[in-house]
Amino acid sequence: AYFQTCNLDEELKPVVVGIDRMMLRLEEFENCLELVKAESAVALTQNIPRLVALRPGLNALCDRIDRLDQFVAMVGKNLDAVEKQVQIAEEELDIPDKTLNVLLKSLNFFGKPKPTNRPSNRNAETGIYEPVPVFKTEQYFRPNGPEPEEEARNPDGDESEAASPSEDCDTGTPEK
Repeated sequence: AYFQTCNLDEELKPVVVGIDRMMLRLEEFENCLELVKAESAVALTQNIPRLVALRPGLNALCDRIDRLDQFVAMVGKNLDAVEKQVQIAEEELDIPDKTLNVLLKSLNFFGKPKPTNRPSNRNAETGIYEPVPVFKTEQYFRPNGPEPEEEARNPDGDESEAASPSEDCDTGTPEK
């Protein structure tokens, strides 16, 4: 009796719909896979050679960035040394750095006692002020345009240490 009332088409319909959906997704996946294969072929034949051709320029740029980083670090050290000298000079001349410090030092309630042997910017032997040696921009940057040959020489007239015009002026490396 069950086999007579059973409609095979209606019971298999959800299975057929599921199979059709799976086939559609499989076709979409196959198309996507073909597209990926085509794109990877384009990447291998066109884009990778372009990237390899750009590598020397990228290496040069990375070198310039490294030299600039070293330059910035050196300028930071010079700035720290100059700030220390300014602080010592302010202490020598009793120049307060804040208005509140002026009030507190004048009252001397909270002010630090003045040390007897303070650091000085002066040479111990001569007593003359000696500034901290800092970099000179002429060592790292040249003005735009070609340099005359006389100006490219050192003050001593030594040509072996003249800056070569082929060096890039904004690399952050000192000229020799």
